[in-house]
Amino acid sequence: MVRITEAVQTEAAQITEEQLMETDIDQTDQVAFESETSVQEEVPHKTSVTKPHVGFHTESYNEFNYKPVPVLAVVGLVLAFISFMGVFVWLVMPLCLIALGISTASLVSIRRSHGAYGGTLVAIAGMFLSVLFFSGGLVQQIYTFQTEVPEGYERLSFLKDISEKGFVEKDGATMVHPDIQALDGKQVFVKGFIYQTGKTEGLTSFLMVKDNQDCCFGGKPALEDRLGVIMKEGKSINYHAGKVAISGTFRLNPDYHPENNLAPVFIIEGEIFSKWVSDF
Repeated sequence: MVRITEAVQTEAAQITEEQLMETDIDQTDQVAFESETSVQEEVPHKTSVTKPHVGFHTESYNEFNYKPVPVLAVVGLVLAFISFMGVFVWLVMPLCLIALGISTASLVSIRRSHGAYGGTLVAIAGMFLSVLFFSGGLVQQIYTFQTEVPEGYERLSFLKDISEKGFVEKDGATMVHPDIQALDGKQVFVKGFIYQTGKTEGLTSFLMVKDNQDCCFGGKPALEDRLGVIMKEGKSINYHAGKVAISGTFRLNPDYHPENNLAPVFIIEGEIFSKWVSDF
């Protein structure tokens, strides 16, 4: 019995020693696992801090990499927008060419700066708009010129057909130029400016002059530079400061008297009045 007991005790001691060794091994493995896990957690943490830090500086540099735009480019674009009026007003059309020249010069300056200046699109936009508005104004003027004369009427140039011919001296007497005499009774179309005499609405008759110099500065227009317009019965017009056109029958005034300062020698019996005319 004593031997059996000793054997059992010996076997129990061996089992206890094996269990202790297994426990030590498990504890060692757990410490190693925790150490490895902490290292893995620290490494991503460092990476996540370092990468955004580097990326922030790069993005900030690209975001604030500013290039100045030449003043000429901005001026050219502004003038190009203003030159839009050239589509409707012939006197504004030269502004289109000025805007084109300034925008072109700014584009050349930007290209020669080798990247120091920005604003290429601004300069190109100024060039495009100025060309567009100039072309539009030119087309509009040409179209209006070709379509403004009513059917059945003959176009007359106030300057070349009336003012420059005017009167001639013959046998010591002043008389109307033969070419103008030949117009008597013809249906004509003439452009000019209304001479301001005070009344502005419901005009049944008015004085037309060849340009707006006498009209605006109060000068007395020369005899060959003015036309008397008498609208047909039942028709009237309102004063317009710009160029206008009148279509009607050309007459020589049989009741002309030199004593009347503004009395016209040439008269048109007006039938059609228009404010939408070309500037040519």
